Amino acid sequence: MRICRTCHVTIKDQTLVCPLCHSVLETDRETPEEKEYVPGMYPDVKDVSRMLNFVVKLYLFLSIVVEAGLIAINAVFYSGMWWSLICGVGILYFYITLRYSIQKRTGYKRIILRQIIGGVLLTVAIDVIVGYRGWSVNYVVPSAILLIDLAIIILMLVNIQYWQSYILLQILTMLLSLVALIFWWTGIINHPAVTIVAAAVSAVLFVGTLIFGDRRAKNELKRRFHV
Repeated sequence: MRICRTCHVTIKDQTLVCPLCHSVLETDRETPEEKEYVPGMYPDVKDVSRMLNFVVKLYLFLSIVVEAGLIAINAVFYSGMWWSLICGVGILYFYITLRYSIQKRTGYKRIILRQIIGGVLLTVAIDVIVGYRGWSVNYVVPSAILLIDLAIIILMLVNIQYWQSYILLQILTMLLSLVALIFWWTGIINHPAVTIVAAAVSAVLFVGTLIFGDRRAKNELKRRFHV
């Protein structure tokens, strides 16, 4: 019997590395029955990783070729707008999704944040390319904050036993709301209605969590910020 000190799982066959994190396993006491080799108990994770790595590289190669072709076509038949750049931003967004959300297998909280923030940057880039009119910062940015708030509420209800683990996400939405308010004060955002609503919802959600969460919320803040 072997034990992974990283994942805290017990491995009953004779594999030398953990099938989850690939750490070297430590040998524990074995009974005569456990010494018998049991083949094929775990899937070949390495093959899956190699396949994903190949898919990511293939996508990157094809993306470069396709985008170069689109830019060339756009340049030859230019009609006042670089639409090929919009295609390029979309291709880049999907590459980031494939590379950092699917291949890396990160936690769902990071995936949600990465996808929402990436989507916001994508829309801002499109807004700039087509001739900046401000709709991305006036509506998309605060709407993304509201979307994160909604995701936090759903996650807290689904995982109600560990709802306090989402306080850090709430603090992040507070900071994003503060940035949006700064954009309003500096004139970057000139239609602040959605921004004000997003900031208010983020503040109410955070304050409500602190009040109703009481000791568990305070303990989570102490654990996160070591205070």
